[in-house]
Amino acid sequence: MNKVPATVKNKAYIIYALIFLLLSCIAGAFYIIEVKKTWQLVKSERTGKTELEQLKRKDIPLRVIPLSAILAAEENYVVIDVREKEEFSQGRIRNSLNYRLGEILHEKKVRQDLMRETEGKQRVFYCHDGERSQLAAQMIQHEFGGVNFVLKKGYQQIKQHEDNKSIWEGSLIHLLPQDHRDHRRLWTRKKNVTVNTLIDLSMHKHEMVAGLEGKSFRHAPILLMSDEQIDAFINSLGEEPVVALCNSKVSCFSTRILRYRLEERGLALAGFVRLREDVTHLDGI
Repeated sequence: MNKVPATVKNKAYIIYALIFLLLSCIAGAFYIIEVKKTWQLVKSERTGKTELEQLKRKDIPLRVIPLSAILAAEENYVVIDVREKEEFSQGRIRNSLNYRLGEILHEKKVRQDLMRETEGKQRVFYCHDGERSQLAAQMIQHEFGGVNFVLKKGYQQIKQHEDNKSIWEGSLIHLLPQDHRDHRRLWTRKKNVTVNTLIDLSMHKHEMVAGLEGKSFRHAPILLMSDEQIDAFINSLGEEPVVALCNSKVSCFSTRILRYRLEERGLALAGFVRLREDVTHLDGI
């Protein structure tokens, strides 16, 4: 049997090593790109200038109140929880009222009912981190005047301080019903989108998205929409599978809310596309 010369073997090992090194470099490059994009997305979400923050009116000042002030005199305050009904059902501040933001923004009767139900009390608006509550408080203050408070840091203030948990009812861990634990599996890559129209949940409307050329977008920022508007929008959807588009923590949270609304009507969310873009620099807000 002829033996393979040692030099030939060494050359083969060198070639294999170079191929392995090349593949490792390519894989490493893709990994670094993905990590960089993810970090940019996280960095944009950590800033205080989210879409909701940019919607806040500068001409209507708000008063921020710590939870300790409410705990010291609960009988003087009424907390208005402006989160979605799904969030409220999981956990809430004791004796709080649920008037979701979209209803406050668009329904005059809802605002009148809120004022009537809270008459004689100091109104404190509350949400997850203080952004939705600011918009709601400004709307009420613009229409009815008076003094309105916003609970500092919202839910985060309760979660982070053990003493504050005494005012909370329900779960402090699960802020949305846990029957959709596989929600993240619905994430869809642009190249896999086959529908012609996507539901744009961002606070500003997309006319065109790189990688989704030829697609159209129906704008539905459901956190800012009334129940009537959401119902009309869902009823207008055709038979094509529903795929959503989001570009931030706020709008991607909306994909879960949209999913609940769809399932109430026997429909389903087929998936969502998350854009990696800096949401702190949006035009038209």
